[in-house]
Amino acid sequence: MKLDWLKAFGAVMQTGTVTGATAVMLRTQPQVSRMISSLETSLGLALFQREGRRLIPTPEAVELFQHIEPVLLSIESVRDTAQDIKHKRGKPLVVTAEPFLLHALVPEAIQSLAKQSDFRCALDICVRGLGLWTSRSNVDLAVVALPFSQTDMSQILFAEVEVVAVLPQGHPLAERQVVEMEDLRAERFIGLRPSTLLRAQIDILAARSGFSINPEIEVASGVMACELVARGLGVTTADPIVAASFISQGVVLRRLSIGLQLPYGFLVPQEFPLGHPASRFMQALADAALRLGKPFVEIAGTWRKNSADGERHKIQRHFDLLQPVMMRKRK
Repeated sequence: MKLDWLKAFGAVMQTGTVTGATAVMLRTQPQVSRMISSLETSLGLALFQREGRRLIPTPEAVELFQHIEPVLLSIESVRDTAQDIKHKRGKPLVVTAEPFLLHALVPEAIQSLAKQSDFRCALDICVRGLGLWTSRSNVDLAVVALPFSQTDMSQILFAEVEVVAVLPQGHPLAERQVVEMEDLRAERFIGLRPSTLLRAQIDILAARSGFSINPEIEVASGVMACELVARGLGVTTADPIVAASFISQGVVLRRLSIGLQLPYGFLVPQEFPLGHPASRFMQALADAALRLGKPFVEIAGTWRKNSADGERHKIQRHFDLLQPVMMRKRK
């Protein structure tokens, strides 16, 4: 098996076509096709179904790509690493986060650190359910909603956020301080798709109350739902950090009577040394969550500022928390 074969496979998976892969590989189409065929023969796997000039990945190809993508990314980063060494620059912090956390929370944390001369980071999207997030990947830190079962990385709780009702300005329900879930039944409700974690929780709570919420519009993300509310197309329930970023567009946030909490956490490698560069970013994320989501956010004790002297708790004292977090009920 040759490295070029794996690179060709990765290029086809990323671009979707042999033509696209040629631009990445700087090879001809026949050369890329031969590399793919050689890899299939070497592995004894059919990686693509051929429909004319199109290559459709098989389930085996998708599973294989999930395992080798971190390796290919590490190889591709060798040139950048060499330049970092040459110019005596520190290695960038590799951070991945679920899409809704990349919308407002992560940029806010980066903004607070960007003026520091030694801060460098690389961002990627963490897609829940896509393979296994492992300690052997090139990721230094993942930012996710907990629980997160698709990982062998250590999980650390840093915040609990309260799901809010998101309403257009001037909506009758906006006159209330607290909105009942049942009040949303009569509204044009914008819901998340059934496969999402928050939608499942909302449906369960509604069922326990003896009713169901049937969305007239279903979307794939809370960001999209809040955008539609801002356009006056209905109401929704959402993460308060995401929803707060739409206040300037005319939405109103109100507390829900159900008090539904979403725990947010970090995934870090199991062997996470004291003083790891990610520690600074983790604290910045906790601070950003409080700034953006207050009063609907409660920061876990480890990440709160010390009210007595204004200094942060020393993070090193809390690395005994680097064990899988057992989700606790809010008192």
